[in-house]
Amino acid sequence: MGSESRQNPINARDHLLDRARAGDSQAFDRLFVRHKDGVYACLWHLLNGDPDLVEEAVGNVFLNAYRSLRQFRSESSLSTWLYRIAVNEARARIRQKRRGGIRGWFSLNGPNAEITAGPDPAEEALRTEEERILWKAVRALPEPFRTPIVLRYLSGLGSPQIADALRRPAGTVRYQLSRGLQILRERLGDEWTT
Repeated sequence: MGSESRQNPINARDHLLDRARAGDSQAFDRLFVRHKDGVYACLWHLLNGDPDLVEEAVGNVFLNAYRSLRQFRSESSLSTWLYRIAVNEARARIRQKRRGGIRGWFSLNGPNAEITAGPDPAEEALRTEEERILWKAVRALPEPFRTPIVLRYLSGLGSPQIADALRRPAGTVRYQLSRGLQILRERLGDEWTT
């Protein structure tokens, strides 16, 4: 009887998973409650503690899990599968943030300022003007620095990929990125690149 009681929680979890796979939304809700804190903590660290970004990512993880639950083959535990989805979600969000452009790396309002589409026309006009000023400064960079800056901050490439694309040594690319940012700081002020 002792071994039966030890297996009972495992069987209950398998039963819950089977019910969720069959489309029982209450069973999936119970799985969500059981695993949401771990997924949240994982994403919190991967996404640098941005609460809005983490909340949205958690929602996407469980939405993706719900949609793909029938394909889950139980080759790993459900929690491992959810963490894999969470890591992929975090990577996608990081790539998306990098693709947000150079403006995400430079700011008039501090190091962590984000561009959000606000309904206020004055904010939109200011943002458009800031972007125009920034792009004018980037376009004015001398060529050995301009292309690496654009590839890094607009395309999200790392130094090794930029070095391959430009057929330059990685050390040279790192110097050109550093020097390009220094020139932008000198031209635009420290608040743009901090």
